[in-house]
Amino acid sequence: MKELKFFVATLLLVALAACSSRNEDLERMIPADATGVVCFDTPEILKCSQMLSDDKIIIPAALQTVIDANDASPLCQTLTDLPVLGLDTGSKAYMFFTLKTFGRVLLVPLADENAARKTIAQRAGGDFASVEGIDCIYVEDNFYAVADKTLFVGTVNMPVEREKAARAAAVILQGKSRNITDVPEVKQCIDADGAVNAYLKMEGIRALLKRSKTYKEIAERMPLVEVFTQSDIKALTCGIKLENDSVTMNTHFVVEDNSDYVKLMKSTISKPDAEFLGVMPNSMEYIMSMSVNGGRFVELEQIKQLLKAFAKLPYIGRIDLSQMLSTIDGPVAVGLARDPNLEGEWNAVVAARCSNPGEIVNTIGKFALALGQAPELYDNEYVYQYDNKMIRVGSAGQVFYLKMLNYEQTEANAGDDVELKKLFAVSPFAISVRTQSNDVSGNLTFGLADMINGKGRFTSAGDTPAAMALLQMLCGIKTPQAFDDMIDDAGTTGVGPAIDGFHELN
Repeated sequence: MKELKFFVATLLLVALAACSSRNEDLERMIPADATGVVCFDTPEILKCSQMLSDDKIIIPAALQTVIDANDASPLCQTLTDLPVLGLDTGSKAYMFFTLKTFGRVLLVPLADENAARKTIAQRAGGDFASVEGIDCIYVEDNFYAVADKTLFVGTVNMPVEREKAARAAAVILQGKSRNITDVPEVKQCIDADGAVNAYLKMEGIRALLKRSKTYKEIAERMPLVEVFTQSDIKALTCGIKLENDSVTMNTHFVVEDNSDYVKLMKSTISKPDAEFLGVMPNSMEYIMSMSVNGGRFVELEQIKQLLKAFAKLPYIGRIDLSQMLSTIDGPVAVGLARDPNLEGEWNAVVAARCSNPGEIVNTIGKFALALGQAPELYDNEYVYQYDNKMIRVGSAGQVFYLKMLNYEQTEANAGDDVELKKLFAVSPFAISVRTQSNDVSGNLTFGLADMINGKGRFTSAGDTPAAMALLQMLCGIKTPQAFDDMIDDAGTTGVGPAIDGFHELN
């Protein structure tokens, strides 16, 4: 019996050593100058998502139903391919980003190269062939290669010839150049415990955002976002852990103590407070707050741009918004919920902790009267009619609020939710999302504990394990081309495929 136990223990150690060696082989393929690296603990993800049975990948019936209903989704297509991809289920997979030939590269460990070739060929619509000594397929912007039990999936940054793409992929797969194992801060991050660990340099994030039409439109309308994207933050790290009852995420900004970002946050961020939840209906699907020092907040260049744009609006631009914002000292919060009766319409609530909330209420009342809008005074609220909604303006304690609802509020306020109160009471920035997709409900919260550290948590509202519920929801998202609508240097939308269609060999 002792001999048997020793034999089993030896096999286990050999298996663990082999997995560790395989992970290190893949890490050595990631260039040291990669602008971002993401590590996926494949065994952990498959196990917690109930997709692993006797080392074989299976798709649970509940997940398969969602996949069948969303088969055009890239995530659903990936999940469909997993059981027949020949994946090495005992090793990790990696994704990295660069500013060179390939913008994004996925490295997947394989147990069966032939299975991978067959699956990729069917999905890509072509056959593998040797180019520059590498077994590959190049279709549209995507380059697939199989070598040394590794699947390489790369997306090019710009149109390149097949041979150049093959040479660049071969250099990566050889793993002989300086790599991220030589960069301690990145190595430490991606090797940490967790199902997913990421190290993303801000220069890489900015490069991705620069090519997104959606982000460009957001930045034009909400320049405040550039406080983060255009700051001197060096990098963002993120770690995700999977448990039966929750999925947790920890984020961290890598930044110098005397950086401009830290100085800016120290001067504009105010003490958080959960008092505003007392006027926020608990039916709001999204609740977001940011605690600011209004006097310093309005001096930000990004806010000055917003105020100038606001002043140009007809009628409402006459309000001295700068003066109103300068009285804020604490959370500015927004709550949103879909209108159950009109598609595309939303019910909304805006609330802010102010030094003199009553004065803001009076300012809005005077403005409305100047436009001939005489409000009703009901239950200490000014009530205005707007389209299919009633606007209620009032104050409670130190909180000013404005509600745009198309119904008479009968539900309780979010202040009765103990967990939400804990979140918003300590977080300078926080968001709560209640979501439902494919008959699965979940709750997502995220908050910054300070200027550089944040924590998020996802829980399932039903009996479905958290990891599975999250996966089902992600599969059910009708993915917009938000970050695929690339903008070229000339400003036109979309660069198109690298070379239209499948790359035929000569």
